[in-house]
Amino acid sequence: MAQDKYADALGQYKKLTELEPGSSEDYLRTAQLYRRLGQYDDAESSLQRAKQLAPESVEILFNEALLYEDEGHYDDAVKVLSDAIAGTKAQPGGAPNPNALAILYEQLGRAYRGQQNYSAALETYGAMAELSPDSRKRAQMLTIDTYRQSHDIDRAIGETKKALAETPKAPDLTVTLAMLYGEKSDTATATQLLNGLLQGSDADQEIYIDIAQVEERGRKYADAEQSAQKAEQMARENSGRETAWFMLGSIYERQKKFDQAEQQFRKVLDANPNNAAVLNYYGYMLADRGVRVDEASALIQRALKQDPTNGAYLDSLGWAYYRQNKFTEAEEYLRKAIDREGNDPTILTHLGDVYLKLEQNERAAAIFERALAEWQKALPADYEADKVGELETQLKTLKRHLAQKSSPETAKPQ
Repeated sequence: MAQDKYADALGQYKKLTELEPGSSEDYLRTAQLYRRLGQYDDAESSLQRAKQLAPESVEILFNEALLYEDEGHYDDAVKVLSDAIAGTKAQPGGAPNPNALAILYEQLGRAYRGQQNYSAALETYGAMAELSPDSRKRAQMLTIDTYRQSHDIDRAIGETKKALAETPKAPDLTVTLAMLYGEKSDTATATQLLNGLLQGSDADQEIYIDIAQVEERGRKYADAEQSAQKAEQMARENSGRETAWFMLGSIYERQKKFDQAEQQFRKVLDANPNNAAVLNYYGYMLADRGVRVDEASALIQRALKQDPTNGAYLDSLGWAYYRQNKFTEAEEYLRKAIDREGNDPTILTHLGDVYLKLEQNERAAAIFERALAEWQKALPADYEADKVGELETQLKTLKRHLAQKSSPETAKPQ
């Protein structure tokens, strides 16, 4: 299990459940392995057996919530975690364990975020912050990220500044603040903050990656290339080089320098064939251009095997299937992606394009309307005016076609 050899580990734990049928831990580990392998029905069966053997176990309830979240059943996850918190608080023998409560509160907040119930998530993190000084620091970061996820960047910046006022020498908070300014496309402020963290040491390698990222988000591609190249030169370990190559690849891809992007992605995969983020990005880049689509699909499937519930990866595979004219499969994966990333206008547009191919024009129009609404709420760094313009034109044409189809034919003269 520690080596991520989940299938092999599962075989051993299944033997243990036969040898020790009364051990809840064996069934819990079996459920965890089934979940990692994406076999959710088997995971649920194992968890139910573990619950029968240890109905008061908070760890089992926690893993049940994780399973529900992986399946996109956020309402069920909220209920299980809320019950677990109530049970933990009600345990006899004094005050409940604050560390256990903090873990449950954090996961409950994530479940609320999965529901897009951001106010409930923020309230949960507020309760978490009251548990201990360590919990307060963690809750601050989660609160900041919740504001970011809900696109309330100004509130996220305000919370980060408040946290920095309490711990002004916390470089991670300065990086967080810089990245938030990057989301607003305020590249100058972001790079100024990050440059202030440079120390002339090997630790600068990660800072240069951050600088490259905010420059890329601000569409200052030449500067971003230079920063990523500095990070590559400074890297002392393979992981640092992989990150720099990936960053360079994404910068080149944004500029449509596809051959150069491919060279960088290949470097990463030569060093680490299982880098899921690169497998997905590389595969999507090929599929989006309609180039070597079978290869693109295989690359994305390798990424999904490692992270079967990742919304971005599900979207990439759906789009690859679209390019292969496998529209039924494309719809399946894109709908799964929307269950994960329902506010992403690109994924919504992809699904609308699939509905057009399936001649489900009314559904396509409804999805395109949703996509346009989400584009209007997009962060400045994410907004792509050319895509919005194309979508507006496409929707206008589709609506005109639907109107003509629904109107009665003009009577012919006798």
